[in-house]
Amino acid sequence: MKFSKSCLMAVSAFYAFAGTAWSAQVCNLVLNRCPSAFPGTITVPENVIWLDPIVPVCSDTVQVVTGNTSPPPSIVFIIDNSGSMSSGNDGDAVNNGWNDPTEARFRVVKTLLDTIYKASPKAEVGMVIFTRRLSFDHRDNPFFKPAFPADTSQHDSFVPLTPLDKPFGGGVLGIDTLKALLTYSGHGNLKYATAQANSRPSSNGLDPKNVRDGTDITLGFDGAKEAMKDSKAAKGDQYFIFLSDGEPSGVDTPRNSVMYDFEKGVGAATTFTVFFKANTSDPTPPDRIKNMTEAIKTNGYSTSNPKSAAFAISLPGSQLLALLQSNVLNPIFANTNAKPASAVLDVGGTKYNSTSVDAKVFTFPKRVPLSPAQTAVNLTYTFQYTDSGQIKTSTRNYTLNLNRTGSAPLADGLSTSCQEQGNITLFNKGNPITVVTADHNDLDVHLTLGSGEVCNGCKVEVKPNKSADKETVALTPASGFQTGNFGRETSNTVAVGDGKLQHLPTDSIIVIYVNPDNSLDVIRKAFPYSDVSTVLVVLRHNTFSQGGDLVPPKPGEHFVLVTPGSISPTPEDKAKNWIILPNLATEKDSVRYVGDVIQASRAFKVEIVIFTNLGQFVNKIAFTVPPAEFSKLAKSAKGNTRQLKVLWDNMSADGTKAGTGGYILKTTVTLLKIPGVAEDEAVSTDYRRVGVLRGR
Repeated sequence: MKFSKSCLMAVSAFYAFAGTAWSAQVCNLVLNRCPSAFPGTITVPENVIWLDPIVPVCSDTVQVVTGNTSPPPSIVFIIDNSGSMSSGNDGDAVNNGWNDPTEARFRVVKTLLDTIYKASPKAEVGMVIFTRRLSFDHRDNPFFKPAFPADTSQHDSFVPLTPLDKPFGGGVLGIDTLKALLTYSGHGNLKYATAQANSRPSSNGLDPKNVRDGTDITLGFDGAKEAMKDSKAAKGDQYFIFLSDGEPSGVDTPRNSVMYDFEKGVGAATTFTVFFKANTSDPTPPDRIKNMTEAIKTNGYSTSNPKSAAFAISLPGSQLLALLQSNVLNPIFANTNAKPASAVLDVGGTKYNSTSVDAKVFTFPKRVPLSPAQTAVNLTYTFQYTDSGQIKTSTRNYTLNLNRTGSAPLADGLSTSCQEQGNITLFNKGNPITVVTADHNDLDVHLTLGSGEVCNGCKVEVKPNKSADKETVALTPASGFQTGNFGRETSNTVAVGDGKLQHLPTDSIIVIYVNPDNSLDVIRKAFPYSDVSTVLVVLRHNTFSQGGDLVPPKPGEHFVLVTPGSISPTPEDKAKNWIILPNLATEKDSVRYVGDVIQASRAFKVEIVIFTNLGQFVNKIAFTVPPAEFSKLAKSAKGNTRQLKVLWDNMSADGTKAGTGGYILKTTVTLLKIPGVAEDEAVSTDYRRVGVLRGR
């Protein structure tokens, strides 16, 4: 292993960045309200990576049949089909500003008929479709009924009240007939509209066969009142549903005097009006519609007339159905509270069924992972209710799009439940490490998960930050954590998947855990590598010394440290008793000393005690070479260690010369700990006999 040129000088830097972790706090998104309370798109912070498994229930009511003792309701649709709703004369009504360019007045009524049929199959439904004349003519088919049966000169006709479940033969029911009569082609041109000529003169000189221009609202209500005369329901169960885009205009000449009679509300059943006004931010109904509604509320026709209401919409294609279902059908039909029974949560095609429900929440088996950017969450709630003595079910669908972005604030009704992800630690021989060194060839990974987290078949990926190797380490449960093992070595040769990580001395070692249930739940920890190993060698310098009298020693210079002159070891005694020489100039200089050559891989402290053969104390040297001084020592031949000669100048502690004879050197060298890099204190103790030959 090669010693990085600057690694010992940068030990503190390694330590500062040791065990850098990328784990963080992660959160569940908690819904505190029914999903319908939120807009379709919700923005959440990026640390929100789960949807909480507890989701609020929604209060709901369903329309129910009241039973055989009460007749079903009678409903007459009064539908404006004038040119301003959608043009029948050009090819691009959508782009010409018409108020119902997608024909919602026909499409949505078809859908609404299905809803009514489901709630009350025997409900009676009629239709009056008007412009300046009614769209059907009894002369075409006796099924249509005249609006003015006493006046044979007028032939305006309507679709009479028809039970939705009435059989017409060949499997065709009343609901099928009504839907067929709403079939249109082109822009609002009804397939079964009459081709008969109008029997009244037009005030605008229109073609007598024109059935699209003009708006005679009073004519529409005249037909509806005539249709309602055949109702089998009590007056309190009779309703008009009026769909229009505006004021009367272009009525036939004989009807000019009654143009505004509808505003008086005389003889009208409970009426729900939807006013169409596309491309406006304020689609309020005209004053005449408001006046009509107030008049109908108080006309005394029935006890339900005060329910009458007028609504306005600017996007009929998307708003009409929801408005009619919630604000019109609910008041018409009997309602009962539905009890939440179960729920299904669908995210990306993966479905989760609720495991329990109470009055407030559905509980799913586990939290649901979110996608990196946008997650479409589809919730289907199933409710139970009792209808005519039978237990029935209904469903409601809710869709939320969750966008993870930055640190966006949460909308009202949302909160988060957060916790720390967990931690990854490395161990060598049972000891935790924050920096991997050359001594750490066998490493254990400990993965500690966040509170309540579980992981079956856990694994982590181990890789260098630059080199190509990559190892997968399987983890097994231990006491409070998951653990696994891998080997490592510094090498240019990579063998991916061999269980041993090969890397270069310049690499950090990265350990990554990815939650198998959520790719956004990642714990990443980087461990710097230091090519420091534990090496300590004590070599001998001469077995005996000669010529100790050649140069008289100076007082206090009992030992010689052969090393660069810039080094400044720290004495262990109060005063140092050595001198520093950069080298020994001649061989004669060398032979006058005995001592040790210390080779070490990191900073150390040394103590040499000299005794006589009889065990009497003679002298002692003790000092420390800290990391900053260690880096100044000369490299040894091994390259990854540095060395220092500690030589005795044959002096006793009291300053007298040691006599000829044998002596014992006890040398103890201890490698210093480097926190997080080298936690072991390697110690070497050496005993040796030496001789001193005084004078010649």
